[in-house]
Formats: sequence, C-alpha cells, structure tokens
Amino acid sequence: MAIRKLLLIYPSWSQNFGEYKGAAKSRSIFPPLNLAYIASIAEQCGWEAKIIDNELEELSDEQLLKKVEGFKPDLIGLTATTPFFHCAKQIATSIKKSFDIPIILGGVHATYFRQKVFHNVFDYFFIGECENTLPAFLNSFANGHRGLGIMGIMGRDNGRVSFTGETPMLKDLVGLSWPARHLLKNDKYFTDTLRGRKNFTVMFTTRGCPFKCVYCAGDYLGYKVRRRPVVDVVGELCSVVNDLGIEHVYFYDDNFTINRNYVFDLCDRIKLLDLKFTFEVITRGDMWDEEIVKRLKECGLIRVSFGLETADPRVREIIGKGSTPLEAYIEANRVSNKYGIETVNTVQLGLPGDTRESIQATVDFLTSRKARSLHFATFAISVPLPGTEMYRMAKEGRHGLKLLTEDYSKYQRYGASVMEVNGLKPDDLLKLQHQGLIKIYSCWWRIIPVLRRFGLKLILSLIINEIKKWIKE
Repeated sequence: MAIRKLLLIYPSWSQNFGEYKGAAKSRSIFPPLNLAYIASIAEQCGWEAKIIDNELEELSDEQLLKKVEGFKPDLIGLTATTPFFHCAKQIATSIKKSFDIPIILGGVHATYFRQKVFHNVFDYFFIGECENTLPAFLNSFANGHRGLGIMGIMGRDNGRVSFTGETPMLKDLVGLSWPARHLLKNDKYFTDTLRGRKNFTVMFTTRGCPFKCVYCAGDYLGYKVRRRPVVDVVGELCSVVNDLGIEHVYFYDDNFTINRNYVFDLCDRIKLLDLKFTFEVITRGDMWDEEIVKRLKECGLIRVSFGLETADPRVREIIGKGSTPLEAYIEANRVSNKYGIETVNTVQLGLPGDTRESIQATVDFLTSRKARSLHFATFAISVPLPGTEMYRMAKEGRHGLKLLTEDYSKYQRYGASVMEVNGLKPDDLLKLQHQGLIKIYSCWWRIIPVLRRFGLKLILSLIINEIKKWIKE
C-alpha cells in the first residue's frame, strides 16, 4: 500500500496589519509548532508529512498551488487563529478550485464556532485537543474509510454535518510526541533581543492556566495546569540545542513559574547537562522573585514577559488582575533589570470598565518615575476574542462594552478597534493609543532599550507614522 501524504499549511497573516506589518513580522513570525506536532503524529502513523509556513515563505496563490500539485497530498491540514481564519478559508477556497483533496482544520476558532464556520471548503474540523483523535482518523482514512464517527471530529455525511461528540481533554501530558521540527526551516526563524538577533524555536512545558483573566480563552486548554515531565522537556531541549543547533527558545506557557519546584528541577537538569542556549518566558509579576531570576539566568534566561494590562485598580479587578498589585510588576521588572534580563510588559486599552480617565491613569503610571524599571511596554487595543469572558461581556454590554462587528479579520491590536467602551468609540481609542505610544516611548529611559531591540529604521518609521496621525487628530 502506498504511503499516504499529509500537507500542512500555515497561512500568511501579516498583511492584515497594514502599516504595522513590519513590526508584526519582526516579532511575531513563530515556527508553527502546532503543525509540527500534527506532523509528528502523522509520521508515527506511517504517513509522509510536509509543512509550508506561508507567512515565512510568502508564496503567491499560484506558487502555493504548484507546491500542492508537486507533493500530491492525500489530505491537507490548515490552522488559523480567529483574526486570520479568513486567510485559511481563502487558501482552502483556492485549493478546492484546483484539486479534489480533503481539507482538515483545527484550533480555537473551529472549536468555539464549530458548524457556524464549517464552510463547504472544509471537509473536517478537529474539535479541542487532537492527540487522541488524529491517529484514529489517519488510520481510518488510510484504510479507505472516511474517518466519520470518531469522537472530536466534525465531518460531512452525504452533505449533512456529522459530529458524534467531544473527546475529553488529555488527563496529563506524559508521552506526547515531540514536534517534527525537522520539517521546518529552522534556520529562518529569528527574534530580536537585547543580545542581538537570535535563531529560535518555541516550546511548551504546560497546558492550561488556573487564572481567569477575561481576555484569555482559558476554556480551550482548561484551568487545570497539565505539566510535561521535566525529563521529557530536557530531552526535547537537548534535541533542539544539540541536534538542530537552535540558540534561543521561547517557552510559550501561559505562566512559566507557577510551580517553583518544577522550575528549579528543570534548571538543575539543564545545568547538569551543560546545555548552552538562551531563552525567554511568560509569567506574572507576583510569581517572579530574585531567587527564580538568578536560577533561570544561570541557565540562559535573557527575556521575560509580564501581563500588566492596566494600572487602574477598578479595571484590574474587572479583568481578573486585581490580586496582583502594581508594586509586584515594579519589583519584578527591577529585579530582572538587576540581573540584566530584558523585560516586556503587555498593556491594553479599551478593556472592560475602561474610561478616558482610567486609560490616562495607565499612561501616567507608565511615564512616572516609579515605572522606570519597566523598560518596555506594549500599548495594544483590547480584542474580545471569541471564547473569552471579555467576548461575552461585549456581546452582553457589560462594563460599558459594546461589540461593533463580528468581522474577525478586523480583530487587530493596532490600528483598529472593534468595541466601544463607556462612550469611547473606535476613533477615540485609536487616538488614545497613538498619543499613549508617543508619550510612553518619549521617556528617555526607554529610548536605548527600544532602539537596541527593534533597530533605528523600524522605530523611526513607526514614530513618524504615529506623529502624522497625532497631527491629523
């Protein structure tokens, strides 16, 4: 029997950011790890897999179709987050015009909306986690069956949608296959850091988060933290660093330091094996202290991201951040600076309960003397992604929110707003964002870190654009 082939395509998305495309690409072109995990499962099932990252390769429709024709896949798999779901649909539509190849798709958007977005160009949706369902589906398909009737898979039976129910989440992450990074162009993925431009990849040690921030779709991966065994993580690190020669790892867990003992065990094993690489993590300000920073730096930590979001205490309570005081972020940034660790603080405006005064309070905080330890902060417009509590708030009009559109291609953090909040219309929020960005990055203590991170050319182009908008306003 001939070997079956699975072609996995990651759609191009950065064109949606318009004038912010350069900034988006400089920071956000991540290796499509989700497709690499799927490819690994397919290979274990005896399939040949291929990955095309079209955001990286920037293929035209014609070039992409030629790649499809050359590979001759039996199945095509696509992935897409909510703002770029239309990009996946466009690719599927183009493929269907030229080839009669079944197309599968999974992810949060498909899981949340299901039949509502199960367009005719898609043949199968994978609902929720696919590790338990994909092997059965691939084996069924390879044996000449259609894969219908398998839990967690939405398909079509004689034109009617078929879905037999959800598959439960994995109880633990023991025994998960490592992503098939050998199918990625690993030498093409780079990230800018204060230590220079680094070739990098992404890794996870956990799934799930116990905290219920309203802007996060925690329901998708659950509020229980499921953790990979440390020995398994270290084994994958050895493969990444020693076999693939990748120099930087982005641990993309929702909260990397939620379990101190786990972190320290991981550090001990990295030092024991003398692994030489740099890495970055995401965590909360109240779960970051000098002992953790010191141990992680010894193993290669160079950057950390904190979810500050807003400085207004009332809004912090509404969005689920009230238990973490601002002082925790000031101290977390201070101790990071002490050890030479680059920091990123994510900040949003247009959050539930926001007013012109609360947004100004956040800008005032970020430009004050007490915030000097915060060298870098984003200032993004809040996006109510489907599946989040904030989306439900906006749909129901709670905390002053009003959802203006469900055209998800417009759900961008810069240059657009899809909500009103307490009388602040999209144009008002855009003006506040432009003005806030100028004020935040006019602080002298941020100039050098930002220049080192993004480069003079990109920063000047962004500043000029923001000033032009400010003048027009």
